[in-house]
Amino acid sequence: MKLGSMQPPKKYQFLQEQVFEGIWPFNKVRPPMNVFLLLILYFIWGLALFVYYDIPVYYFIAGISGVFGLFLWTIGIFSYADHLRNVQVERINSANKKFLTEFLENLFHPSSLVVSVLVFSFVITYYFTSTSFGFKSILVKIQYELNVSTLPPVFLLYIFLLTFDLCYRLGLSLYVILTQIRRNIRLAGYLKSPHLRTSFSPVDINNLEKMDYYNYLAICSSFALLPLGIIDLFLLYCLTLFIVLTFSLMLFNIVHLRILYSRSFPEGLLNLLHSAKLARVGTISKNKFPHLVPTLFVFDGRSIFIATSIASQKVKNLKYNTNITIFIDSQPDGDLTKGKGVLIVGHAKIYGHKLWIGIFYYLVRGFRMARLLMLFRRKYPNYISYYLKGQKNLPRAWQLFPIISRAIIEIIPDQLYFWKASRPTLIKF
Repeated sequence: MKLGSMQPPKKYQFLQEQVFEGIWPFNKVRPPMNVFLLLILYFIWGLALFVYYDIPVYYFIAGISGVFGLFLWTIGIFSYADHLRNVQVERINSANKKFLTEFLENLFHPSSLVVSVLVFSFVITYYFTSTSFGFKSILVKIQYELNVSTLPPVFLLYIFLLTFDLCYRLGLSLYVILTQIRRNIRLAGYLKSPHLRTSFSPVDINNLEKMDYYNYLAICSSFALLPLGIIDLFLLYCLTLFIVLTFSLMLFNIVHLRILYSRSFPEGLLNLLHSAKLARVGTISKNKFPHLVPTLFVFDGRSIFIATSIASQKVKNLKYNTNITIFIDSQPDGDLTKGKGVLIVGHAKIYGHKLWIGIFYYLVRGFRMARLLMLFRRKYPNYISYYLKGQKNLPRAWQLFPIISRAIIEIIPDQLYFWKASRPTLIKF
């Protein structure tokens, strides 16, 4: 989805991006390089404090882990923001426009700072409390380690700035994932409406899920902050609780999106994908010639899979060009007025055409491969039984041994064209 011409003239930015535009030298470089510049300054500043005040090594290690966590977070959240800012919608309709603009308005709203401020306020209160929750204050412990009555202002400033940056990012990650869940709830409402559900295709929802993974990368950066626990055990407890909370919300978001993905398929399309026995698959050869063949296929609820010989022309073509087209139709009793069909244009992933990569994938994704085998056996029981009984006498290319002779091709839809009784429906994102 690219917002393109429907995108409002407003420039969507997180609050920190807006702040950097007014501060030198950060306004001299483009994001995310301005954030990387800030992290470099943090590192140099922390290194200077470590050398000058002879700070214990474990404090320095904790500070480095904080800067590294900020680095990983920056990669994830800015990649996520950039993908959203560059989104266009080729087929514009009012439902898509309302849904996407509301999501962007909520995501980049300044109220995201509220969560960060709450987290920061809690941490700062803990810093200044002589004893909190049965633990000594961090500042008291640092004073004791440095053998000083009061901490130097430059040291305090460094601690507060780094703490605020960490709290800002943790709070923003939590706000973003809550906004995603709110978006999914709104999308579920659209899909329940017979009038509005046709405005959203499975490809739309699949693209939302793909973009969400960039925010999940930012959330995973919280693991890099765990070494902060060597400074204070209570902070370790709080970080662990935060990680459990965000990963639970992340898992909920993934599962919810996948449920919505399955609901977004028109009922006639789902019936066709499960009932049709034969499909035509088109690929492009290295010499730019089209190649079209009939094939068996299964649909697992997300993607279409075909099993083919490792030596087949399809596999050879897809090694050079992963673009693929598959056409599936049904004409009951030869009556064209009652026919229905789907044309899927997408890209392919091949599993098993290279021995070691195939073994690795089957080990990592063994459950999915076992499920695909079950789907093929259930859909084509006679075909599978026939080849299994006589495969000793078959050429190797026709034998049904995964990796050794057969490869699995996953077809990931980019565009879907579905029609029923000569009435085409474009499902395109």
